[in-house]
Amino acid sequence: MQRMAGQAKGITDFLGVKPEYGMIGSQGIADQAREVAAITAGNALATNAGLKARADMAAAEHYADATIAAGQAQRQTLMSVGIASSLCWLAGGIGKLGGGGSSSFGNSGFGSFGNYSGGLSGTPIPGMFG
Repeated sequence: MQRMAGQAKGITDFLGVKPEYGMIGSQGIADQAREVAAITAGNALATNAGLKARADMAAAEHYADATIAAGQAQRQTLMSVGIASSLCWLAGGIGKLGGGGSSSFGNSGFGSFGNYSGGLSGTPIPGMFG
């Protein structure tokens, strides 16, 4: 065997640098933790979207119920106003027939039922009777 100039090296000097298994393991654990965190965040966002959708649907149903109730109340109000208006119109029509203006029906002396003589100081209306 020949000797080369310089120091002799051992066989292990030619194998190269050894990997840092501790650092590789730590990096793998950190990467796995980030992946699990991303998956968990994605699942949370999906669940939140589902809950929000259900809440929006429930709110829409309640809004629809409230709108229906308001419509029914408005319809009942309009019916009551219509009935009251009809009663006022009818009462006004009865009042035009005569007998209005006194506490006892037909005793006012003016425009009482069956009394067509006028009621102005007991004198008949000109042209009324001939």
